[in-house]
Amino acid sequence: GPQARNKVFEIEKAAMQAADLVFAVSGYTRDCILQHYRIDASKIFVVYNGVDEDAPLPQASKPQGKIKEKKVLFLGRVTRQKGPTYLIETAIQVLKRLPKVKFVVAGTGNSLRELMLYAKKREVFNSFEFTGFASPGQVAQLLAGADVYFMPSVSEPFGLAGLEAAQASVPVVVSKQSGLGEVLPGALQADYWDTVTFSDYLYKLLTDPAWHQQKVALNDKQLKRITWARAAEDIIFHFEKLLGNTVEILRQET
Repeated sequence: GPQARNKVFEIEKAAMQAADLVFAVSGYTRDCILQHYRIDASKIFVVYNGVDEDAPLPQASKPQGKIKEKKVLFLGRVTRQKGPTYLIETAIQVLKRLPKVKFVVAGTGNSLRELMLYAKKREVFNSFEFTGFASPGQVAQLLAGADVYFMPSVSEPFGLAGLEAAQASVPVVVSKQSGLGEVLPGALQADYWDTVTFSDYLYKLLTDPAWHQQKVALNDKQLKRITWARAAEDIIFHFEKLLGNTVEILRQET
């Protein structure tokens, strides 16, 4: 946004101005490029991220001797961009209706300490679990135990962690200020500041198994179309269109 007019912004703008093609990971990102960088729209194309089809899928953990505690997973960098304050405010409203929900925050970032202090101030710290940095194996375990993935990002170019959650059959709740909802029909969206709607979504996903499964099924069906192979094909298509026969000549020479 306007507050990010720094050296990095100028480097990004110069690079996009010099480029013949600019690939945006979502329509949301493309709109941001047009609005903030003023790049020629005719050379910006959306190529969505994909899922790793060969990645082992997390296996849901089974409760032993008691009902499994409901868990909402926030997975990613803990920075202002990811909307951690809105996570706390949403949690407060959910906990009023479902006191035994655990909110798991997996990741590190410059807002982590601030988030923890804010959770204490709002008297919900005991309903949170802060894991710190999570390795790929730990991420798989967290997804296996999660009932919902939640990311109220203030601005999110795409949201790859949410795609991984959908691949693990975890329903996804994200902000409208992210690109993920463009490829996941089952993703539930609200403006990042709309904690009331977010809390309603989380409550229903945690208490209505049929609705929960419906959202998972919608995403499962779409995931077959969201692959890295398809992303590569899209990029090659635009390369060939730009370079014409040059690509074919280079292929023959190699």
